[in-house]
Amino acid sequence: MRHFAVLLLIAILALTACKPSSVLTEIDASFKSLEDVFIAEFRNENRQIEKNTDLSLEASEALTGRYGTTLTLDVWEFKSETDCHTAYGTLTAIERQNQPREYNQTRAAESRYQFVRQTGIAGEIFTIKKILFRILATD
Repeated sequence: MRHFAVLLLIAILALTACKPSSVLTEIDASFKSLEDVFIAEFRNENRQIEKNTDLSLEASEALTGRYGTTLTLDVWEFKSETDCHTAYGTLTAIERQNQPREYNQTRAAESRYQFVRQTGIAGEIFTIKKILFRILATD
């Protein structure tokens, strides 16, 4: 679990530079609950976790973690990998409608979409088995 949190923190730090990165390549997804994904604090901001009711994507469970105005982490857990990849397609389509100024997308067993919005907010959407993640960060 600690390994996952360290890798997630590295990815978050990379995103706060507002440049797409490929830091998250191998993650140990052995956490026991979705709340375990959220680190306790980021840049002296404590986490605030709540149910994600804005964009449920028909997931079994959906949580949003906020760290002040610097970082938001959304996590969705689905019943199957197929449902997860369908939701990934929906979420990336929403981001593409925002016409990002930069983006990079890779698709394999685990899909990944990195982007920088016109507003300068950097983000990454990626899947790990039945879990879908979206990280949004400001510089």
